[in-house]
Amino acid sequence: MPKVVDHEQRREEIVAAMWRVVERDGATAVSVRSVATEAGISKTGMSYYFASQGELLASAIEISVETVTDRILQMDLLDCDVQTAVSALMELIPGDELRRQQARVWLQLLALEQVDPSIAPVLHTLNVAVRDGVVVVLTALANQGLVDPSRSIVDEAVDIHATIDGFSMHALTDIGLDSRERMRSAMVHRLTQLRSPIVV
Repeated sequence: MPKVVDHEQRREEIVAAMWRVVERDGATAVSVRSVATEAGISKTGMSYYFASQGELLASAIEISVETVTDRILQMDLLDCDVQTAVSALMELIPGDELRRQQARVWLQLLALEQVDPSIAPVLHTLNVAVRDGVVVVLTALANQGLVDPSRSIVDEAVDIHATIDGFSMHALTDIGLDSRERMRSAMVHRLTQLRSPIVV
């Protein structure tokens, strides 16, 4: 009787193997061959699940982003204040070595876009997921009267998303530049400004 393979479980095992490669050898060591070896399957078997390095990296990053956005959505935002909102947004900025490794994989994916145009839609989807997470947090603040009606939630989300990306890059390229406390203080300052009307 042929062995029944749980394909979803196998995909999860392959992604877990990829993260082991990243942890041990760094994001640049990820390839279909290296992950297949780590997962204990053939390169041919690997191609059934992930045809390219880009597909593998994209799947791993999608899971990471989903995990972070799920954590935000699970937070109690019904009585959201500035401190709660900042805690939610800080989830989007790498704060430990595991999260920095995940962000390095994202950079690897970004580099691959130059030779694999199919990656662009994946990157767009990931950006939209982060942006949506910011919108959820700002909407929760607005529901508590902590965002002045003159401000557009979408426009503010664009600006705060850019701040998150900037801090994320600092966390990767110069970990000593901005401490978590400094990042948090800057985010508190930024969100506190939302209470005031826009000055034209």
